[in-house]
Amino acid sequence: MEEGAQKFIVILEQDERGGYAIHCPALPGCSSQGEDRDEALVMIVDAIEGVLEVIEERREEEPDLEFILQETPNLLAEEVREILEYRAECGMPLIVEFAEVTVPARIPV
Repeated sequence: MEEGAQKFIVILEQDERGGYAIHCPALPGCSSQGEDRDEALVMIVDAIEGVLEVIEERREEEPDLEFILQETPNLLAEEVREILEYRAECGMPLIVEFAEVTVPARIPV
């Protein structure tokens, strides 16, 4: 891993049309999509960088703002549970995939 970089676990789920939805559980609401797995991975890195930039800007405006980045097994398990419940309700295959992406570090963990 390059110096000053952060790794994030992301969750990929293939949609019915062949594309992929992708989520970063450590950053609530941070998601993207792509026509294929590789494009989804590129797109989520862009989304993560955007979220981290906003957090960095907010910290400059509000120095006392606390943001704790925690990527825990419980957080990942909860996100997977929610995804699988939704997929079951929609009659979709109960399959998700994990990947790890690397972005330049912006916030201390």
